[in-house]
Amino acid sequence: MKLQPAVKKETAFVAAGTAAMSLVTVVAFFGLHAVRPERVPADGSVVLGAVLGCGVAVLNFFLMAMTVQKVAETEQYDNAYRTMQISYRYRTFLQLIWCVLAMVLPFINPVAGILPLLWPSILIKARGILSGAAVAAEDHKESTAAADPGTETPAEATEENAGKEVNG
Repeated sequence: MKLQPAVKKETAFVAAGTAAMSLVTVVAFFGLHAVRPERVPADGSVVLGAVLGCGVAVLNFFLMAMTVQKVAETEQYDNAYRTMQISYRYRTFLQLIWCVLAMVLPFINPVAGILPLLWPSILIKARGILSGAAVAAEDHKESTAAADPGTETPAEATEENAGKEVNG
């Protein structure tokens, strides 16, 4: 099975976004450590947790995208549904194992390790909201530009005529 361009593009988006948000997480840990060093760690466990968590999150997304690509090529609904269920089960199990490891292993900060699992979903939803808002703004701009500014609306014409009748 050949990797489709959409899978490459979306995986690259998720990887870049998750890496960026993981970097923000690490910076936040170090910033909070400067304020509250006794409560917030800022060491290699934070960086390692963020890097490995990012890897698990991107791997999970990539496996899901590959499954969707495979299912899209299938014409049998039952097989497609079963394939998606099995993929979901294994991917969820992968994330569960990672969460347990992040909490148990002393050299991984659990918060920094688990937080990257949330970034892909948040990034995809935010992109959808922002692109929807951009489309709505563009549609509004086009509809406003389509109206000829030199012509009166019926309401404006009625108000103007009513004023003439009263004054004239």
